[in-house]
Amino acid sequence: MDDGYSEWHDWAGAAWALVVWAAHFSALWGASSVWPGQPAARWAALAVTAVALGALAWLWRARRVRTPRSIAGLAVAFSGISIVLGAVPAAVG
Repeated sequence: MDDGYSEWHDWAGAAWALVVWAAHFSALWGASSVWPGQPAARWAALAVTAVALGALAWLWRARRVRTPRSIAGLAVAFSGISIVLGAVPAAVG
């Protein structure tokens, strides 16, 4: 059965992409709780966002994802969009 959805490394890549998204979400929540409404929270959110997007780019290359039409590719794309949209309130202020 080679349908592209039964490869274990695809599912491991998907799990790691969602872990990166969850860590980013937790870090943004923590920064907004520690420094509510302060510029430090915004800068921390933007820095964490850059690190998270870098981690997703590394994951894409490390897992040798060629297209978002795989489980790992879909998870990386979904996580990337979620990370960017999660950082918008911090960037807008």
